[in-house]
Amino acid sequence: MRKIVQGGFTLIELVVVIVILGILAAVAIPQFTDVAAEARIAVGQASCGALQSSAVLLYASNKAATTGDNIVAATIVTGGSFGGAACARSFTPTNGVAVACQPIPGALCSG
Repeated sequence: MRKIVQGGFTLIELVVVIVILGILAAVAIPQFTDVAAEARIAVGQASCGALQSSAVLLYASNKAATTGDNIVAATIVTGGSFGGAACARSFTPTNGVAVACQPIPGALCSG
């Protein structure tokens, strides 16, 4: 009679693999949790750039400075809101941290 040898992994080999996967997961997960916060900051910075671009475009089309509220109204941004003083705004993404925009130069923004 022939003896049938079954191939497979032992219990110890499986436990070792599971422990290694657990260690890798424990190292990788904290790095991915910061990605969401960094994405919100990037959205805020992009929105601040849109605000600056709107100020320049409005100045170029009107040949005069525009109020901060009109600049914000002309800025097409979704997923958050602008706030702050007329020419020094901040942007807060939905469920995010406020990002302070650079002040719009006085030549572009009145009052």
